[in-house]
Amino acid sequence: MKDQADKLRSMARDIKTRIESEIFKGTKRTRIVTVTSGKGGVGKTNFAINLAISLSDLGYKTILLDADMGLANVDVVLGLVPRYNLYHVIRHEIPLNDILMPGPRGIQIIPGGAGIFQLANLKEYEIKDVILQLGRLEGQSDFLIIDTGAGIAENVLSFAVMADDIIVLTTPEPTSLTDAYGIIKSAAAMEARGKYHIVVNRVFSESQGVVAAQKLKTVCEKFLGVEIEMIGFVSEDRAVRSAVMNQEALVVYAPASDASKNIRQIASSLCEKAQVVNEQPIGIKGFFRSITNLWKKQTTL
Repeated sequence: MKDQADKLRSMARDIKTRIESEIFKGTKRTRIVTVTSGKGGVGKTNFAINLAISLSDLGYKTILLDADMGLANVDVVLGLVPRYNLYHVIRHEIPLNDILMPGPRGIQIIPGGAGIFQLANLKEYEIKDVILQLGRLEGQSDFLIIDTGAGIAENVLSFAVMADDIIVLTTPEPTSLTDAYGIIKSAAAMEARGKYHIVVNRVFSESQGVVAAQKLKTVCEKFLGVEIEMIGFVSEDRAVRSAVMNQEALVVYAPASDASKNIRQIASSLCEKAQVVNEQPIGIKGFFRSITNLWKKQTTL
């Protein structure tokens, strides 16, 4: 009888293991994509918005987090008026789902503002509660696009360090390329875990974008030992300004424009690269847990 009971317990354990394995395999974590730049004024927020919409148009559930602490303006660009942001969730005033704003073409927007960085000042049980709420978005999204502030401040860099993909936006100008190199250098010093992608914005020709990206790629590999790749370029396009003036996303306002086509191609390339990567994305819970720990370390130094 004892042998039979042992066999039954062993069979039960095997079945449980197989079930858990299947459940784990079916668990799809959200891919975290940070859009950043070495300086302001290169079109970062516009690019992040249109990238998010382009991913949604490809059939991916996409959330856009406005994490630009100083100039959080995703809402302004799209003509939206957020009533709440992440700060209100942290203060337990409203649940996370109540701050999600519907955006163009099915994307969802999290107004972040200064509330994001309040995570560093919370007690452990409060952090767990916020991360638990954020984690509920895991099954609701394939991509979380994060529009960061510009520059190399530590709280900005932490988003890049912990992301699956780091898109650095630059223009062909030497000063912009130098600033882009600076943010890659700083992120590399913090041992960023993700893949570096370069997007050259406001180019007058494809060759101009390729030449600029190659310059940046060469110095990063030579002096930093960091591999980066050009994932695309965005053409100088009058339609961009017109879309901004009308408070509409470019890919919605002028879908046939050259810049819209460029951004849609970048979205397709990003999806293709994500599919060939073997490792599991960090996911929303893992991402916010990691940056919170990083901020806590920074405040104790």
